[in-house]
Amino acid sequence: MRFRLFRAAIPLVALGALFWPTMLTYTFLAGERATAQVAECHQGGSRSPLRCSGTWRTADGDSGSGGVYGLGSSAAGRTVAVRVGPMGPYRPGVRAVALPVSVSLFWLLSFGGLTVRVHRAGRRARRLLAEPALPEHLLTVTGKAAHTLDGRRSASVVPLPAPPTPPAPGVRATYWDVHDGAGRPVCRVEKRGTRKSLPELVVWEPSGGGHVIRPTSGHSPGHYTLSAFDGTPVGTVEPFAGTKWGAYAFKDLQGVVRARGVCRMPEWVLRLEPGAPPLFLRLALAFTTGQRRQIR
Repeated sequence: MRFRLFRAAIPLVALGALFWPTMLTYTFLAGERATAQVAECHQGGSRSPLRCSGTWRTADGDSGSGGVYGLGSSAAGRTVAVRVGPMGPYRPGVRAVALPVSVSLFWLLSFGGLTVRVHRAGRRARRLLAEPALPEHLLTVTGKAAHTLDGRRSASVVPLPAPPTPPAPGVRATYWDVHDGAGRPVCRVEKRGTRKSLPELVVWEPSGGGHVIRPTSGHSPGHYTLSAFDGTPVGTVEPFAGTKWGAYAFKDLQGVVRARGVCRMPEWVLRLEPGAPPLFLRLALAFTTGQRRQIR
């Protein structure tokens, strides 16, 4: 339920970004005309907006005091014509609209773009969920657990404290265990990286062996290699065609897709393909649970 509310809230926040410019437009067009006596104007810091205050009186004789907006520093001590609206008195002009419109436009574009990404992610996830699969092969994954579609817990994530010393100078890392539905260990994961490099995932198996999920260098953003500790390659992780993030295929050395994962913000949908070796389930769980875990 909380994930659906999260996705529904994004377009609402985008529309909320229009509130400020809408109120200003109403003020400039329909606000009550008034005359303001500006008492003072001051700036709290080098990047703080200018704040002016004073008193005003409308044409109907109503009066008020407080902030007066849309003015320059030279307005202190002067009498200016303003319009009074729901957000107070404003002097119409470019100065009054520059900050609110630019801020609102920034948030509108940001959340508008996020809304588009959420819509596309949801569409990809629905296609993945619509394909036939065994119940245990179709999971929803968060940073804390993985569940089958009927609500049964298939895996859980147990955060671990970081070791007293970093794995290497300048390297930061975070750790967690992945257990199956019965509480048995599936793997231990270390997500590590530096400030200048993309993080990689080290996946230890209970038997003592393990694998590394490492970003590829060069001109292939979103691509990863899967290899054993001794350097033997076992496969790749590649974005779906036309995507750069949020939809991945886990392939073996022959290019056969063994698992697919799609982010539908903020959870992931993970599908294990028929006949896939258990190795790819471990690596796919490590990869998807690691997407929401930050290196400390």
